[in-house]
Amino acid sequence: MNFSSLRLALQSLSRSNGGLFATMLLVTVGQIGLWLVFPAIDNENHLLECLQALFLALACIVHGQKAWTEPDRDSLRFLIHAGLSALMFGFLLRELEIREMGESYAWNVLEKTLRVLELLVLLRLLVFFVPRARAVFANVRAIFGMRVTLITLIGGLFMVAGWPFDKKVIHALPEMYSELLEEVFELDGYLLLFLAAMADTAMAARIKLRLPKAR
Repeated sequence: MNFSSLRLALQSLSRSNGGLFATMLLVTVGQIGLWLVFPAIDNENHLLECLQALFLALACIVHGQKAWTEPDRDSLRFLIHAGLSALMFGFLLRELEIREMGESYAWNVLEKTLRVLELLVLLRLLVFFVPRARAVFANVRAIFGMRVTLITLIGGLFMVAGWPFDKKVIHALPEMYSELLEEVFELDGYLLLFLAAMADTAMAARIKLRLPKAR
C-alpha cells in the first residue's frame, strides 16, 4: 500500500460512521488487551503516550498541509485547517512535556521557544479571524454540520472523559486502572483528532470569508 492509497483509505474511513465506530472499538480493545500482556505500556513515555504524540503530530501536520495548500486564504476551509493545526500543536506540546525529556537546561529553553511560537501563531490567527468573525458566525450551522468539526468534537469528548481518571477522582477505582483508562481515552481522542484532519472539507472551500471592500 503506497501513501496515496493509504490517504484515500483514511479519507474513506473518516466518511463512515460505522467504520469510525469499529475502528475506535478495535483500538480500545487492542489497548486493553496489550496492557493485560504488557502492563507497562501505560507508563510515562511508553507505548500509549508515544502513540498519542504520534497521532497529535499527524493531525497537526495534515491540518497544516491542507491550510498551506489552500489557494483561497479567504475561504472557511483555510481558517478551519489553520486553526485546528495550531490547536493540535498546542495539544502536542502539552503531551510531550519537552522540559522533562532530560536534565539539560536546553530542553527547558526549547519548550519555552515552542510555547512562544505557539502564542505567535495564535495571535496571527486571531488577527486574521477578528475582521471575518461575522462571516464565520453567519456560517456556524454549516461549520457544525461538517464531519471535520463533528469528529474533532467527539475526539475532544474522549479527552475530557480521561480527565477523571487522570485526577483519580473515582476513589473506588484502583490507581492502576485509572492510569490505564486515562491513557486509553486520550489515545482514542487523539486518534479521532487525526481522523478528523483526514475528513473532506470541500464544502468549506466554497464558503468565502472575504472582507467587505473599503468605501
